[in-house]
Amino acid sequence: MLWMTILKAIGTLAVVVIISEVQKRSNVLGAAIAALPLMTMLVVFNLATDPKAGPAQANLFANTTFLLFWPGLTFFILLPVLQKFGLSFWWSFGVGVVATFAITLGAIAMLRSFGVKID
Repeated sequence: MLWMTILKAIGTLAVVVIISEVQKRSNVLGAAIAALPLMTMLVVFNLATDPKAGPAQANLFANTTFLLFWPGLTFFILLPVLQKFGLSFWWSFGVGVVATFAITLGAIAMLRSFGVKID
């Protein structure tokens, strides 16, 4: 099964490289492709076809990803806003990453407090 894991890794890497190359030619097309949940789709596919995980685990992952998608938007909100307030790109990027992690952890705690099962 090691060959299957290697094949999955190569396929995932190929998607990242393709998106990067498309973006160099067309920012809009690259962004449109990247905006698709391609990595999530690949993970769901890989889980569903994995004999140890299967479709049930793939569904659980997809549902959890949907719940955590919303706090993940923090990065895309903060990056341009912080730059408009004069913060450099890299500071805005760093603050956006840290804030996104913090807000996502907060969202997980909040969902759990409402009885939503997130493993």
